[in-house]
Amino acid sequence: MVIGIDIDNTITHTTEMIMDYARIFGEQRGLNTVPDPRFYYLEDALGWDPAVADEFLSLYLGHIYQNMRPKEKAVEVIRELKQDHRIILITSRNQQYPQVKEVTSNWLTHYGVEYDRLILNATDNMHYFSKLAVCQENQVQIMIEDHHDLVREISAHIPVIMFDYPYNSHLNSANIVRVQHWNDVRQWVRSRLGRVQRINHTS
Repeated sequence: MVIGIDIDNTITHTTEMIMDYARIFGEQRGLNTVPDPRFYYLEDALGWDPAVADEFLSLYLGHIYQNMRPKEKAVEVIRELKQDHRIILITSRNQQYPQVKEVTSNWLTHYGVEYDRLILNATDNMHYFSKLAVCQENQVQIMIEDHHDLVREISAHIPVIMFDYPYNSHLNSANIVRVQHWNDVRQWVRSRLGRVQRINHTS
């Protein structure tokens, strides 16, 4: 099976790291530093002007990507999955940012995240791109994701394991599996494979 996996807020604690740096940046400029967790994007969560948010990301994004930590059991579960499945990491991180591909690859190596292919955002949109076409081109059968718009788009075609956040709490579909922890991911994949094997055995 081919499994697609997002990186930020799926493998990593990205939002927490962004807000740590945003607190430093915002306090220096007298900006709001208390986020509204119902919103995904920085300018919406903090009420910053988009130009200010872009300035912040240009200054700190490399440090954020380098210093964030993986979620509990993420590395271990992905390693287990790769023993029997093809793992494709599909991220909205835009390779137009200086050294983002190098920083991302180095981080994955440092933490021992095993995968077969890394695909970054190569569009003009610095923070978002449609992953459905990537999933279809690479024959992805399950996607692990957190972004509400991407989950909605992809789940119309294949199952999505969605890490639970306030900004995606409104989504509800038979093709969306809401999880809190990587142990939940492991359990669901094993359960799905068991169902497929039972169907094939009886057919």
